[in-house]
Amino acid sequence: MVIFFSILFLMGCNQESNELTKEELETIYREEVQKELEKVNKAEETEVIEEDSTNDEVEVISESSLQNKESNSEKFESLPMDTQVALLTPYYDERGEPQGISEGMWFILYGLEENFTFIQVHSGAGIGHPVYMIERQGDTFNPVYGVINMGISGYEATDPPQVSVTIDELMADYENNPDLYDASAANTDADKFDLASFNIMKALAEETSNSFETENATEITEPSPDQAMFVDGVLYSGETGMKIPEELSSAEELRAQGYEVHELTAEEFDRLRRDMNEFGITYENLLEYYLSNY
Repeated sequence: MVIFFSILFLMGCNQESNELTKEELETIYREEVQKELEKVNKAEETEVIEEDSTNDEVEVISESSLQNKESNSEKFESLPMDTQVALLTPYYDERGEPQGISEGMWFILYGLEENFTFIQVHSGAGIGHPVYMIERQGDTFNPVYGVINMGISGYEATDPPQVSVTIDELMADYENNPDLYDASAANTDADKFDLASFNIMKALAEETSNSFETENATEITEPSPDQAMFVDGVLYSGETGMKIPEELSSAEELRAQGYEVHELTAEEFDRLRRDMNEFGITYENLLEYYLSNY
């Protein structure tokens, strides 16, 4: 647009004065065009330089963040393994706080295999101290499983605290108080925990849990020697003061004698007693209530 007006101006000048020849006008025109092109090119170059500068700044910031992250990871890896475990343990067992560990109130035992860390806070004696399996995924640690040795009672499964912790967080803890964690590491020792031994403990814990559930279910459903039952509408139980005679202790024998028998599980009997107290149900209509609601 600027070039166009320049041409019009020059043409006007030529009409008013014949001092400029056609060749001179063309020369002036080319010079004006060249100047305008140079201005446009210079503006575009300036814009490109500014954009490149902005991109460079973004890249520098990103690279700086990456280097900082890598630096934390490298710093953590450079720490002694006892110190790494001393940093990790408090997130999964509150007894693993560095103050108590450094003072010898508790000790940390650990094992390593693949990307798993096994940790146990121990008093140095007794049982009941959980062993936790922690998995490292990249720069983050995640809880997996826990078992407790209960002595003659076997092993029990336990859930570790559901906490994920990053290396950045661990390094922040360490840099805030390196002396304390170094002192805690002095009471942190490698033990024989590994995948094989932990899986054995886990299997035993699951077996104990299954056995307990089976026994517990049996206790609820199987009749006891003092089983409560309705016999011809009357509730008999040792707790009611009306106990079934020993010679007719089984429901089968009572039915064989022609009695109408309704057996109650221990759970039903407890529930029935609660209902009697809560709703004021009498013995006269107890069987009817039982048959209607159980």
